[in-house]
Amino acid sequence: MKERERPDPRALARETLRRLRSLRDPDAARSGQRFFKEPVALLGIGAPALDRLAKDLIKRTRAEWSWKDAALFCDFLAKNPHLEARAVGYTLVAAFVDRAEPPLFPRIRGWLEKSCGNWAAVDTLAPRVLGPFLDRYPERIREVTGWTKSENLWLRRGAIVAFVPHARKGKHLDAAYAIAEKLLGDEEDLIHKAVGWVLREAGKADTARLERFLRKHGPKIPRTTLRYAIERFPESKRKQLLAATRTARRPGSR
Repeated sequence: MKERERPDPRALARETLRRLRSLRDPDAARSGQRFFKEPVALLGIGAPALDRLAKDLIKRTRAEWSWKDAALFCDFLAKNPHLEARAVGYTLVAAFVDRAEPPLFPRIRGWLEKSCGNWAAVDTLAPRVLGPFLDRYPERIREVTGWTKSENLWLRRGAIVAFVPHARKGKHLDAAYAIAEKLLGDEEDLIHKAVGWVLREAGKADTARLERFLRKHGPKIPRTTLRYAIERFPESKRKQLLAATRTARRPGSR
C-alpha cells in the first residue's frame, strides 16, 4: 500500500483558495454585507459549505501535520482579503491547539491585530483558537487581560470572546469577569455586545454571580451589554435588573 504523501502547507493553502473561489456566490456576498458596518470582502459561501471544506482539510492533515504546519497554512490564508479564507485558516489551526506550544501565542495575537478586520473573523479565531490555547497555557491569561487597553478593536474583542466557551462551562470565570469589568467603559458597540455575550454565558454556570456583578456595576454597564447579559433571566428578573442598574438622573433632567 502506497504511503500517503504529507501535504505541504503552502500548496494546500493555494489549493484551498482555488476551492473557495469555485464556491463563490456574488449575490450571497452582497447580501452578507448587511451584517457588517465596515466593508468586508466576502465570497458568499455559506457556513455548511465552509464546515465541509474545513472538515476535509482537517481529515487530510490531522495525522500528518504539527501545529506549526497548521499555523503556516493559516498565515497564508490570513493574508487573503476574503473572510471565508481566513475563517478556514483559523478553523484548521483550532484542530491543532491541543498540540500547540507557547510560540503559537504571538501568532494568534498577530492574526487578531492584522488579519481579522471584522467581528466575524474575531469570533471564529478567539473562541476556537485563543480560548483553548489559554486553557492549555493559563499563565497567558494575564497578558490577554492587558489587551483590554489596546487601541486595536479586534484585539480587545478577542480578549473577551476567547472566554465564551470557558464561561459556558463555568471555567476561568474570575478572568472572564475581570476582563468584562475592564471593558465596561469601552465606547465601541461591538465590545458592548461581546461583553454581554460572555456575561450571559457566565450566567449559565452561576446565575447568582452574574446578578451580583450586574448589581455592583449597575450604571457603568452599557445598556446593550446589560440586555445581552440578562437574556436568560425570567422576565420579572430582567425588569428588576433593568430598573436597578439604570443610570440615576440628574436633578432637573427628563
